[in-house]
Amino acid sequence: MFHRPLIWLLASYAGGILLAQAFPTFFVPFTYPILFLFASSLPAVFFSSYRIKIYFLLFACFSGAMLLTVRENLPDRLESLASDYRKITLEGTVLTPVAIPREGMARVEIVATGMLHDNVISSLNDRLNLTIYRNAPLLETGDHIRVNVRLRPFENFNNPGGFDYKEFMKLKGIACAASVSDGIQITLLGKMPLPFPVNLIEKMQNPVRNLFTDRLSDRDASLFRALILGERQGIKPGTRELFNRTGLGHMLAVSGLHIGLIGWISFFLFTWVLSRSYRIALTLDIRKAAAVLTCFPIVGYTILSGLQVSGQRAMIMALAFLVALISDRERDIWSTLALAGFLILLLDPNALLSISFQLSFAAVAGILWWMPPLLQKFRQNSEQDRKSGILKKLREYFMGILAVSFAATIILLPVTCYYFHRISLVSLPANLTAVPILGFWVIPAGLLSAIVLPFSQQAATFLIHIGAWGLDLMLDIIRFWANLPMASIWTFAPNFLEILLFYSLLFCLYFFRRVPWRKTALTLVLALILGDVLFWTYGIGFHPSFEVTFLDVGQGNAALVSFPGGKKMLIDGGGFGSGDFDVGKMVVAPFLWHNKIRKVDYLVLSHPEADHMNGLRFIAEEFDPEEFWHNEDQVETGSFMELMSIIKDKNIREKHPAELKEGMKIDGAFVEILHPPSGRTADAAGGNGNSLNNRSLVLRITFRGKSFLFPGDLEMEGEKEMIANTDREIQSDVLLVPHHGSKTSSSKAFLEKIRPQLSVVSAGKGISHNFPHPTVQKRLLQMGCRVLSTSKAGAITIRVGENVFEVETFLNGKLDIEK
Repeated sequence: MFHRPLIWLLASYAGGILLAQAFPTFFVPFTYPILFLFASSLPAVFFSSYRIKIYFLLFACFSGAMLLTVRENLPDRLESLASDYRKITLEGTVLTPVAIPREGMARVEIVATGMLHDNVISSLNDRLNLTIYRNAPLLETGDHIRVNVRLRPFENFNNPGGFDYKEFMKLKGIACAASVSDGIQITLLGKMPLPFPVNLIEKMQNPVRNLFTDRLSDRDASLFRALILGERQGIKPGTRELFNRTGLGHMLAVSGLHIGLIGWISFFLFTWVLSRSYRIALTLDIRKAAAVLTCFPIVGYTILSGLQVSGQRAMIMALAFLVALISDRERDIWSTLALAGFLILLLDPNALLSISFQLSFAAVAGILWWMPPLLQKFRQNSEQDRKSGILKKLREYFMGILAVSFAATIILLPVTCYYFHRISLVSLPANLTAVPILGFWVIPAGLLSAIVLPFSQQAATFLIHIGAWGLDLMLDIIRFWANLPMASIWTFAPNFLEILLFYSLLFCLYFFRRVPWRKTALTLVLALILGDVLFWTYGIGFHPSFEVTFLDVGQGNAALVSFPGGKKMLIDGGGFGSGDFDVGKMVVAPFLWHNKIRKVDYLVLSHPEADHMNGLRFIAEEFDPEEFWHNEDQVETGSFMELMSIIKDKNIREKHPAELKEGMKIDGAFVEILHPPSGRTADAAGGNGNSLNNRSLVLRITFRGKSFLFPGDLEMEGEKEMIANTDREIQSDVLLVPHHGSKTSSSKAFLEKIRPQLSVVSAGKGISHNFPHPTVQKRLLQMGCRVLSTSKAGAITIRVGENVFEVETFLNGKLDIEK
């Protein structure tokens, strides 16, 4: 510990951050006592031994991190107003270029400078996201605006394994969201000076941005803006998917790769230039002089790329290693890495929980740990090659890229699976072939065009076109790898124990020949991994209970049914009618991967409306369903046609009400169709909303005497028809409330026929989604039925087994329910 105190100081500081994050309000009253204790003990420590000073520094780092984190996370007034969805008059300045998700709509980040609420004017200094739903004006960075908005907090989809969007936005420093229905309500107040360093960044970026936009195609301009300016708003989903499939998504964010390439190229060029002078070579240490000079292009590129958070962290790491070289401490790389991490967390304690910091820090650690033995292994395998000159240098270069890529890929594997649920099987060859073009052609050409632009527009245009040729070549290579079968696979999300086991296995393999207890440790780790595999295998395929999970998909329906024998049925998949947010990919699938589910046997669509249908497309594509149940209604929408195209391409069997009218048994549970009585009708085919709702496919599933009813969006007319056409007992213990609890559904006659013990409302959050309707809720409560809502409880899981009827919610845990 005393040999490398920086590592322990970093660990202590990180521990304080994690403790404060776990108990954000607990330490607030202890702020002044901790400061007093620190100040009072400082004189005594000053005259103590080195060992005591180290221990005191550890305590100071731990407590200081707690206090800084608590202070950073104290809620401000704007956040409290957003939690109540208040309407306010807001003044602010546009900070970033406008993103346009679709025609007429715009999203922009602003810094709020003042507000009017309850006739009180207040000054502010908070960043927020503003969404303009139609008639968006052509806003530019620096525009000062006044607008009446409705604030709203950032919300999560509260399901196991879900992405913490609220925490993500907090880490970005954005307080809340705001929206305005029509852009004509926005008043332009002229230009305002941007805060430092945003003003400096905008002065540097604006002419370069215009160069890219005016001289390049939309695709190339959007990619150069991402690579050089750190602006990714314009990249199309299809282009982004090519990078993600090949494991090259990190190229699109200015991060360690880009800063490292700039640093490496700059250091090489400065070393070469300085070594040309005999006098300089005698006077200076060329490596140290080159390291000093390399700091300038690294800082310059980071500023030009918008001082993105990921770029700032990569810059700090690069500068820390350069300083270590200048101070003759380049061999103590682990202390240097610890110093870089400590500086990053000192500037922003919340960075510890950010994905970019974890990926960057882990990647550098993995490269430092695994690259030397990998390079040694590669060189041993090529000892017979006696070639010299340029071929040998090229071989050494590509071996270096291979070692770096392999080390980073292996060390990041569990982290990328946890956050992104994806493994690229072509990552290594894609990096070997694409990174050199990016580092030696595309980025240098883009940066040179930015440098010469103030002096010559023609020269800058020439250089950026040269860069575009390299970009086109790089995209052709990426497209080749991405289009290979099985270029990438979706995978399970590991839990904390599994991530720990993975790194324990790497540790055992690395030290296998160095420690005496290596075989025992390796055997123990392998046994734990096997035990984990058996645990999940039993839980997914052989667990005796029947389970239904009503997922939180916002304003929509999605329920996963897990049968005792391992079969899985997804009833509806949620979705939104507008925008490109894929609920199936971003909400439903992460829940399945979190639970180690790789196959959904049955897909059920109650009726073809967006909030039930759109999330099924990704599930149909990636989770190998065998059957698709639907009511045969057809609508002329792009999402429905895409879904049916996937069903046909994947050879998924379609089943309709006529084929299912006798019901079927699945792993001991009985599944029956109660409505509609027959297939598609001419009226329903037109896509009228009421007809689609009233022809919803209604499922009733019974297991061990407990029944679940899934009525889709049935309205009162459809409820009446279902009751009239059903001559058997359809009482159900659990009811998914029809049409999200709308007042047009859940008639008294329908509820009296069902007599539910527990009802679940699957609805969205916020002031625009007032579900269940008070009339419906009152009707249910008067029947003695307990009402749960996914908007308040998150995902709701109900388990049925032998003498077991359990209800558990994601936000509130297990509930007491009478059997």
